Amino acid sequence: MKNAGAWLAILFLGGLVWGQSSSNPTVEDIYLRTTVEVQVIRSLVQNPSRDQKMKALDYIANMVEEGKAGEDNVQIIQLLDELGAEGTSRRVYEDGRIMNDFPEVRRRAAELLGLIGGPRARDALIDIANRERETMVSAEAIYSLGQVQPDDAGLVDTVIAEVIRRQDVVRPDNNLAFAAIMALENIGKARKGQVKPEVFNALLQIAQGNYIRAVRNRAAKLLDDFRKFN
Repeated sequence: MKNAGAWLAILFLGGLVWGQSSSNPTVEDIYLRTTVEVQVIRSLVQNPSRDQKMKALDYIANMVEEGKAGEDNVQIIQLLDELGAEGTSRRVYEDGRIMNDFPEVRRRAAELLGLIGGPRARDALIDIANRERETMVSAEAIYSLGQVQPDDAGLVDTVIAEVIRRQDVVRPDNNLAFAAIMALENIGKARKGQVKPEVFNALLQIAQGNYIRAVRNRAAKLLDDFRKFN
């Protein structure tokens, strides 16, 4: 495996060659260029440095913005899945300490999965939400689950409700609760109110919980809105 610097050089030189050969690149040109980009990103993901992983996320964000990392790009989704597991299910130890606990890496991976969408991204987000204990990352994963098409079985409903159920009743996280409300609102609209009973329990827990007034009121309003779907 060549290092990241070498891949970047290839990408740069390749871009010059393609740019000189034709002002209108062919499908094969675009495929080859994207393949090189993925190889660059993979080398950065596999690097133990947090900064290199963040750089990989920057490159993926560019690909998403340029329309080169959609829901059919299995390789990019797999790499985001790996980044979303850094420090949780993928741990590197040194002298008994976890060396790759990078919450911001996991948060950004969840954000990009939400932007990509599709069933594969949804499954990766469900995994992140299930195993994550850092509320900042959980909030991003839940919010992103509200941006992708919900599954027919209602697994996303259950996952979001379970994350809320696990909240510390004394000091719950307002941002996490607000992200859950927004996600459940989107899911409710997409399914015309046909959601699992756990959703109502989660919203009721927020509405009656130790959250700030604005969050409690938003949860109560969404509960009321769900009645209008019937």
